[in-house]
Amino acid sequence: MKKVSLENGSVKKLFFSFAIPSIIGMLIVSMQMMIDGFFIANTVGAQGLAAINLSIPVVNFVMSTAMMISAGGGVYCSIALGNNQKRKANEIFSFTFATYITILGSLALIGIIFIDEIINILGATPSLALMVKPYLLTMLTLNIFYNFPIFTETFIKIANKPQFVFVSCFTCFTGNVIGDYIFIVKLGMGVFGAALATCLADGIAGLILMRQYIKSRSAVSLVKPKGDRNLLGKILYNGSSEMLTVVSSAVATFIFNLILMKRIGEIGVSALTIVFYVNSVVNICLYGLSQALQPIVSYNLGAKRIDKIKEVLRTAFITGAGIGIFFFVIMKLKSSFIVDMFSKGNKELELLTKEVLNIVVFQYLFSFVNITASSFLTAIEKPLESGVVAFARSLVFTAGFLLTLPLILGNTGLWLALPVGEFFCMTVSIPLMIFSYKKIKTKIMKSIDKSAKI
Repeated sequence: MKKVSLENGSVKKLFFSFAIPSIIGMLIVSMQMMIDGFFIANTVGAQGLAAINLSIPVVNFVMSTAMMISAGGGVYCSIALGNNQKRKANEIFSFTFATYITILGSLALIGIIFIDEIINILGATPSLALMVKPYLLTMLTLNIFYNFPIFTETFIKIANKPQFVFVSCFTCFTGNVIGDYIFIVKLGMGVFGAALATCLADGIAGLILMRQYIKSRSAVSLVKPKGDRNLLGKILYNGSSEMLTVVSSAVATFIFNLILMKRIGEIGVSALTIVFYVNSVVNICLYGLSQALQPIVSYNLGAKRIDKIKEVLRTAFITGAGIGIFFFVIMKLKSSFIVDMFSKGNKELELLTKEVLNIVVFQYLFSFVNITASSFLTAIEKPLESGVVAFARSLVFTAGFLLTLPLILGNTGLWLALPVGEFFCMTVSIPLMIFSYKKIKTKIMKSIDKSAKI
């Protein structure tokens, strides 16, 4: 039986062969985050959850940098493979890896030097700062290991080995559970133990996948890096939309935290942390779809197959809609189980979290459109348009409604900002996607007609 690859086979089969490992694998990673929260909630308590959430904007900024490098390099690597330029694809992959190590290593050094200033900007109270510092310092120092699976899993699908995502994510999850139990429960290391367990588990997972890129074990191999400032600029520019997606979300979270600390206090930040654990599960599924979409679209862009690009885009939207509706229904009917896991008998926290979830879940009906559109635009080398979607999604609409709706609706306006922001973002993402699709379709058809006349 012929193996389905980027070069041949049904687009739907190829999409799901990429998407299912990505979704299940990334779900395991999201469960890894929830496991951290579970151990912290049941040992340190609500204050520990708040400390982690205050750190999230910085952690996500560094993660977004890893996504920018990986996504940007991945697009050009896929296009090279679509043009049957395997040597060039290997050189781009290797250059991207060198860029990943250099930039994230620099961010680690900067974070260590300015850790106190960073914590002050995050708005931590003196008591929370005592927990934020060890957690954030560990996540920054070991950020190369923490973000390693982002890089390796991006390219493992391009290398036609999507099943290895399972291996990576299972290692992340298992290692993190064991690490949390040892460091938090047995050794009493608190939030520092949570950060250490996560970074070590992810680092091991990344190293396991790196073996596939050595000695031609996959369609993409690690060779001597070959690139220049022009290629670096193209990688960073094309991947910048992926970075902006996470950075915008991090800034919105930062604004959210500041408003919550002022209006509700630490209990509000703790409730938001639990809600974000649930949101991460939904978003991880949708990002799994986008990771499946990108290499297929980029490859077929290089191969000039507009029909396959259209088919994979349609498949991604239908699947994304199904995921959004599924989680909306589940969280409307069965949110108590999740909330009870983290509230640890704190009735105030339990009631507030349920109130927030009951409103926030409406965003699941719209977010799949914006995430899919942004990823599609990145895949077709439209980083500016993709960046506009990301910027509008978090900083224009969500942050804008965070600052205005509470003035009209009180605290309910805070929670409504998320679904209302996603809904209004579609007025930007859908037109941009349609216009860009028509543009590349015209370009491809002209190229095919020109080739036919020669």
